[in-house]
Amino acid sequence: MRRRALGAVAVVALTMGGCATTAPAGPPAAIAQAAFNPTDVAWLQLVVPMTENAVTAARLAPDHTASAAVRSAADACAGSQERLLARLRAVRDRAGLPASDVHSGHRMPGMVTAADLVALRGDRDAGFDRRLVALLRAHAAQLVVLAGREQASGADAETRELAREVGAEGTRESELLSKTA
Repeated sequence: MRRRALGAVAVVALTMGGCATTAPAGPPAAIAQAAFNPTDVAWLQLVVPMTENAVTAARLAPDHTASAAVRSAADACAGSQERLLARLRAVRDRAGLPASDVHSGHRMPGMVTAADLVALRGDRDAGFDRRLVALLRAHAAQLVVLAGREQASGADAETRELAREVGAEGTRESELLSKTA
């Protein structure tokens, strides 16, 4: 009993003295999500799988293209997207979001779908090049659009900054891919 009384006195003293923390109650995922608004969540849930699929598509180039320009552009796009993808996943995890693709099977602008990947794997040379460049251009253009929306309406500062970087990379990739046609 005496220990409980001392514990209560210590808590009151720390609280009154300003030493107590005021962490929100609830499970860790709920706490993490408090900093993210619906725009942040939607952006992460869309941009992560979009980027994963675009990287998969770009990594097919060495085995499917005869064009040095397409191979080089695809390699540059994949490399920069892989670096961003690591950060996107980390922010998604911090938000407490599942790693699953909630948009799987949806056809959306800029999304390289499973069907697109099957078609790419069956293409070679000029047919592959046309399809891959078109998919990567659409992906880059949509990244710019989505990044602008996140920057305008997102709540989490780190996510908004990452969106700025993703948008800048989308612009850079669009310019790079325009030189391959």
